[in-house]
Amino acid sequence: MKNEHKLDIEKIKSAIKGLGAATPKIFYYSETDSTNTRAKEYARSHVAERAPTIFIADSQTAGRGRLGKSFHSASGAGIYISLLLYPDKKGSAITKFTPFAAVMLSECVEELTDISPSIKWVNDLYASDKKLAGILVEGEMDSEGNIAYLVCGLGINIYKTAFPNEISDIAISIEEASGKKISREEFTARLTQKIIDGVKNFDSNEVFAAYASRLNTIGKQVKVIKPNESYDATVKALAPDYSLIIETKDGKEEHLFTGEVSIKGK
Repeated sequence: MKNEHKLDIEKIKSAIKGLGAATPKIFYYSETDSTNTRAKEYARSHVAERAPTIFIADSQTAGRGRLGKSFHSASGAGIYISLLLYPDKKGSAITKFTPFAAVMLSECVEELTDISPSIKWVNDLYASDKKLAGILVEGEMDSEGNIAYLVCGLGINIYKTAFPNEISDIAISIEEASGKKISREEFTARLTQKIIDGVKNFDSNEVFAAYASRLNTIGKQVKVIKPNESYDATVKALAPDYSLIIETKDGKEEHLFTGEVSIKGK
């Protein structure tokens, strides 16, 4: 049976051209384990290539998020895409790419819908207090400490069928949040262009300001979750290096670089 919801790659390419951008090389999979895995394999086997390359799947069997979490990737209902990029930056800058991608993704949602998503530190987009999208950035450094390559994976819930009913209390789609059924091809094209166009300045002050203005954790009571411990704290601010400045219950200030925060009461 023909899959009526299959992504139209030629339509994506045409939309990218319509936005005035050069079309990157695109690899499409009706199903794969993880587009990030495909992108990293390609980068390691094509070390001489430096052009942006896109990996898109209609569904993933092993979609991944931060901290080893899985990302549900239903066929024909979301966007599951990884961009293989080659920023001319020091490896230390790689931690600033996830916030950049979150801002680009937020802008894309805002431009195509009436939704103004918030960002949950560090890598999730939220609408109506539910998860709308997730981001996973991976990469490697060369012998001189520069970024050899970077893979930016994004999973976005576009339609209502993007996730099972049992997680509908914590997940939401663009269709549900906006009441509109947008084109996955148009969204993919716009998102691709925004990230590729902005990659040279992903560590800029402008990106930091845009990220900080969308953060939904500042001033909130949260539970800090780390691999071997969890504790309550208050989020005070976001530092320029994107660490979260928190104050523990005993009044100590801490910069949170890793782990996760869960807003209390949600």
